[in-house]
Amino acid sequence: MLAAADSSTDVEHFHNTAVRKDPMSKAPHFPQQPVARQNDDGSLELECFLEANPQPDIKWFYENNELKQTDRFSFRLQNKGNDAFSAILQIKDLADSDAGAYRCAIVNPHGKGNANFNLKLTGFSSPTFVEKPQISSRDDGQVMVMEFRAKSILKPTFVWQKGDEIVAESDRIKIVTREEANQVYYAALEIKEPTKEKDAGQFVCTAKNESGKLTATFTVKFEVPQGAPTFTRKPQILQKTSDSGDPAIVFDIGFQADRNPEVIWLNPKGKKMKESSRIKFTTSPDGGANTFTASLELKNYKAKDSGTYTCNIKNDAGEANVELTLNIEGPLDDGDGDDSQA
Repeated sequence: MLAAADSSTDVEHFHNTAVRKDPMSKAPHFPQQPVARQNDDGSLELECFLEANPQPDIKWFYENNELKQTDRFSFRLQNKGNDAFSAILQIKDLADSDAGAYRCAIVNPHGKGNANFNLKLTGFSSPTFVEKPQISSRDDGQVMVMEFRAKSILKPTFVWQKGDEIVAESDRIKIVTREEANQVYYAALEIKEPTKEKDAGQFVCTAKNESGKLTATFTVKFEVPQGAPTFTRKPQILQKTSDSGDPAIVFDIGFQADRNPEVIWLNPKGKKMKESSRIKFTTSPDGGANTFTASLELKNYKAKDSGTYTCNIKNDAGEANVELTLNIEGPLDDGDGDDSQA
């Protein structure tokens, strides 16, 4: 992100014939051009190499204003031996506004010199991660949260995408952005009741300001835990004659699970169903390893039994749900009790 660091040096010698000159004395001299470099921690160092005897006084200037030691600006002078020194200015938490003219001024009794740096900085005010992107859940897994924190000296914008589509808020999706202390911003995407069909894939949030941008990437996977229930075939709705000779509808489910799976049937109103004279549940081994058939038999079915039924299968490792929609034509009110909705 360091676009350019032009540098130059100049020296001026003092001549004083009234003072006996030490043969070891040496006016400041620059044996090589100064350099600028960026460190792994993001800080920037300006370094000038010099020779002088005695050790010179050193001051640093920015746009002709003398710099003082602060949390952001620090100076050090390294003695390399043989009258050689290295003067270093370190700048932390760089911003694009730190660009400009820097000068290292050195002086000893025999001369003075200046090392000049012209810094051109771009991208240093771009947003940076404070907390890396992560995916979590809350409300017993009912809400998936993709979140991160970024520091931005300039006010950023946040745009969420899934593939090429911009993610918009809805009754299911909430976008959260808030500014916290020390120019830190929190960004999150919250999805209620996430499903593999709707939400699996890659989400990207781009945080952008006038200096640059930061991309947070989230890969959403729906992995089934070991031993959790899974469906082994497409569910079916069959018509048959019951053992008592009555017409019946059978919901047929094939699944695989270990750890003592429990099968629960929910009626179209979302209530747990109970066995009765018209309703019978069956769960039986299916011949394979930990495979089963679950069925719901509904005798003497009527139009009022129409709707979407849910089969919920649960064990210690997880749970799975499948929905079956029943459409029966006929009068809705036949005067009988609504025991299928029990």
